[in-house]
Amino acid sequence: MKAVPVLRAASYARYSTQNQDGNSIAYQFNRIAEYCQKNDIKLVAHYADEAQSGTNTENRPEFLRMISDAGKGLFDAVVIYDITRGSRDVADWFEFRKTMRMLGVRVISVNDNLGDILDPSAFLQELIGVGIGQHQVLTSRAKSLDGVAVKAKQGAFLGGYAPYGYKIIDQQYHIVPSEAEVVRKIFQMYADGAGYGEIIKTIGPVMGRRGRPIGENTLHFMLKNERYTGVYIWNAHINRVMRKWVGGKPNPNIVRIEGAIPAIIDKATWERVQSRMSERKNNARYKAKRQYLLSGIIVCAACGSHYVGHTSTNKKGFETRYYVCGNKYRTRTCKAKNINANQIEEFVMLQLNAFFAEENFTAYASTIADIINSASPNLEAEKRELLEVSEKIKNGMNAILSGLVLPELQDELARLRSRKSELETIIAKKESCRQKANPAKIEMLLRNAHAQFRSNDYASVRRAVELCVPKIEVDPDGSYTVHIGVVHTIGSPGRDNVVYTTVRYTVA
Repeated sequence: MKAVPVLRAASYARYSTQNQDGNSIAYQFNRIAEYCQKNDIKLVAHYADEAQSGTNTENRPEFLRMISDAGKGLFDAVVIYDITRGSRDVADWFEFRKTMRMLGVRVISVNDNLGDILDPSAFLQELIGVGIGQHQVLTSRAKSLDGVAVKAKQGAFLGGYAPYGYKIIDQQYHIVPSEAEVVRKIFQMYADGAGYGEIIKTIGPVMGRRGRPIGENTLHFMLKNERYTGVYIWNAHINRVMRKWVGGKPNPNIVRIEGAIPAIIDKATWERVQSRMSERKNNARYKAKRQYLLSGIIVCAACGSHYVGHTSTNKKGFETRYYVCGNKYRTRTCKAKNINANQIEEFVMLQLNAFFAEENFTAYASTIADIINSASPNLEAEKRELLEVSEKIKNGMNAILSGLVLPELQDELARLRSRKSELETIIAKKESCRQKANPAKIEMLLRNAHAQFRSNDYASVRRAVELCVPKIEVDPDGSYTVHIGVVHTIGSPGRDNVVYTTVRYTVA
């Protein structure tokens, strides 16, 4: 008789923060192990997400690592304690089930009879089970929101950062006199016609709530914050539903209470500020949008901020386009020189013209591909930390086995296990995201960029620049280095995640 192959399985456990702790993971793993022993299933891997919600699989590192390993064929089945450990969200659960089915991986529940999701009866039974779990979450969420809403209607501070000018004592807003003076200065100057730059120069370097100097973006939100007039506002926008981003839409259930906060700004000043901001917004709609060919590409060597395009107009009406360091423009914390936009754009176009004039695209593409394919992801820091964390977990377990039982030790072990899972996920993702560069595709990119560069269409020229100018570094004295090469995206898109070769051109 031919032997039946043993089913290789991975166990997955999860607990949320409500009424559960790390012991829940151990209990689930024990029950899964008992089930597998009785049913001749061999456990070959274990995954556990601690203190993670069941309503969003995207934020669970171990769950995502398990799916990645399933795609590598490391096991034939996933065993869970019950459906709710997998997900309490109907859509997420069946997305997981479909993924596992496509990979040929069975999903087994110790306490639920899971069949083929293409079987109508089995699907309905499973749908009811997951639906009950989501119903419980929605009920709990509604009760929680009701409790928070009661506190909101009493004007209580409900978390986050207190606006600059206030401190929180026993969930109530209290004015910080020294900060309130700065807030009044900001509102008064803006109401009187001062610009953001003039205001920042006048108030000097002021540290905001997040530990960064108050800049132009912070000023904008301060000037739009109605709390400074004594109005308590809670739940103004719907940002997340079931822990998933939904776009920040206006909330019909907003709580707004006049006079619940001690006011720093009087209503007359507030109205003057809002009127001016509205006027500026309307005027901006009719301004011609100026084009900056190198926006997002120029980097300040002194502070690391990207340069932004800006235009100044002198008393005679002549305009000058230039690029300015983002930190210098927004927070006045960098002293790097501005760069004349016409000059640097002309210089870059000349260098690209020389680059494309050679038209040796086949040889260049081959060189690029060889460099990319021989490179490996730099995971030294992550692997070093993973070894350190693993050693600490081992030492902690040895301490427990020797009879040392402390609540602090248990908490630290839970934190270390969570960090270990995060590091393993980071390493796995970086290693799996490696792509082999195809010389033919790179050559095609170069030829397309060449055609775009030679066109008279601004958008096409901009795309050619984005492909062939990975970055431009500007030194504090105003000199800059232009990197000419080919950007090749590795993994997810983004200029911070690219491999390229460069030819450097430096101008003083």
